Amino acid sequence: MTEILRRLQEVENPAEFLRNESGVFEVMSPYGYVFQVTCRPGTRMGISEISEPKSAKVTQGTIWRIRRI
Repeated sequence: MTEILRRLQEVENPAEFLRNESGVFEVMSPYGYVFQVTCRPGTRMGISEISEPKSAKVTQGTIWRIRRI
């Protein structure tokens, strides 16, 4: 899965998708919030909000976008 994360991924459950990954990721919620998520196998994910949504409109259901930074 690590090779897949070199580009933007769209998922329904980012926690499940990132469970066994290692690194720092940018995760955008369906509502437009952007988070920086630090992952290390066997530990909790560190999550920091880095921006708020520009609008509260949901256009694509529950799709989250993830990319490695």
